Amino acid sequence: MIRIFSLLWLLSLILLAGCWDQNELEEVALVMGMGIDKTEDDLYHVSFQVVNPGQVTGGEMTKGGEGTAVTTYSEKGKTLFETVRKISKKVPRNLSFSHMVVLIISEDLVKEQGLLEVMDFTERYYGFRSTALVLLARDGKAEPILSILNPLERIPAMKIQETLIQTAEVWGENPEQNINDVIRTLSNKSKGGSLNGITLVGNKEEGQKTSKNQQAVPTTFVEINGVALLKDGKLESWMDDKEARGVSWVQNEIQKTVVTAQCEKNEQEMAVEVRQSNTKLKATMSQGKPEITLNIRAEGPLEEVACPIDLTKPEVIFDLNNKFASAIKQEVTKSIKLAQEQKNDVFGFGDAVNRSHPKEWKKIEGEWPDTFADMNVQVNVEFFIRGTGLRTKPLILDKK
Repeated sequence: MIRIFSLLWLLSLILLAGCWDQNELEEVALVMGMGIDKTEDDLYHVSFQVVNPGQVTGGEMTKGGEGTAVTTYSEKGKTLFETVRKISKKVPRNLSFSHMVVLIISEDLVKEQGLLEVMDFTERYYGFRSTALVLLARDGKAEPILSILNPLERIPAMKIQETLIQTAEVWGENPEQNINDVIRTLSNKSKGGSLNGITLVGNKEEGQKTSKNQQAVPTTFVEINGVALLKDGKLESWMDDKEARGVSWVQNEIQKTVVTAQCEKNEQEMAVEVRQSNTKLKATMSQGKPEITLNIRAEGPLEEVACPIDLTKPEVIFDLNNKFASAIKQEVTKSIKLAQEQKNDVFGFGDAVNRSHPKEWKKIEGEWPDTFADMNVQVNVEFFIRGTGLRTKPLILDKK
C-alpha cells in the first residue's frame, strides 16, 4: 500500500511540473528577427523585430489593416541577456524566440569583439531557435536592415530568410548558415570560417515607409552581399563574386549555379547550369608536410551559346567540358590563394588533417596558419554537359 501511494505521489509531481514555464499565446511577443550592434560606449544595442498580431493572421494582412505587420524595438545593455529583459519596458509581452528566422550582427562588432560572446549567449539561452540564419551586416548596422519593409513579404525577417535560401539554391555563393553551423565553425581546429554578408541599399528612412512598397522600382532594399572571412571568431576580410563562390565549391555547398566560359572564335560567352556537384577532400602527408587534394565533379545542361560551334560533334562537347572545368578550377584556386595569403584556413583543411593524421596534426597545430599558407593544394575538376537543349546548332552558326 505504501509503495502504491509513493508511486501516485511521484506521478502527481511529474504532471504538476510539466508546464511550470508555459506562456499563454496572448502573453507572448513573437520575435522573427534580431539584430546586434555595439555602441560607442561599448554597450550592446539589440533590435527585436516583433510581429503585430493585429495586422497578420495566418501570414496574411487582416481586412482593413493599414499598419505594418511588424514593429522593431531596440534596447541597450552591458550584456545580451540584460537587453532581452530590459526590453520589457517597451514591449508589454514576454519575448519568444521560438519562431526567429534571422540573426544579424554588425560588421564592427565582429571585427573588434568577435562572435564568441554572441554565439555563446544564443547557445546558452533556453529560448533561442538554433536554426535561425546568421548574417553579418556589411558596411553598416544591423538595426536598419531589420526595419526595411518589402512589397513581396509582410515580415521583413522572413524576406531575408527566403532570399538567402533562394540564392543558396540557384547561385551557390552564399550557403545557408544557422546558429548551429556558426558554433560548429567556431569550434573547429582550423580557427577559420566564413559568414554571409547582408547590406542595406538606399535610404533607411524611405525603406521604413509603407508607401515605398507601392513603387514599381524599390529605391531601398536589402541584398545578400559577399562572404566574410573569419579567424578566431573575428572578421578578417571579405570575398565577393566568384572568389566567394570558390569557398562553396571547396566546402561542397553548391546545389545549383551558373558557370560561364568564353568562346575562342568570337570571344562571346556561353553558360551551363550546374545541377549536380560533389567535392571530395583528401588530406595526406608528404615528408612531414600536409597536402590537400580536392576532386570536384559537376554536371548540367548547356543553357546559352553565342559561339559558332556545332554541338552535334563529340569533340566539341569534349572541349566545352574542359572549358567549364577550367573555369571552376580557376574560381577554386583563386579562393584558396587569397585565403593562404591571409593565413586564414576558412575551408577547414586543418580539421581534415586532424581526422586523417591526428599524430602529425599535434606536431603542426601550433603553427598551422603558417603551414596552411605554404601547403600544397591540388585541385582536380571534371565537368560533364548533360543536354544541349532543342537546338544543336546555335543561330549564330546558321547565320554564318
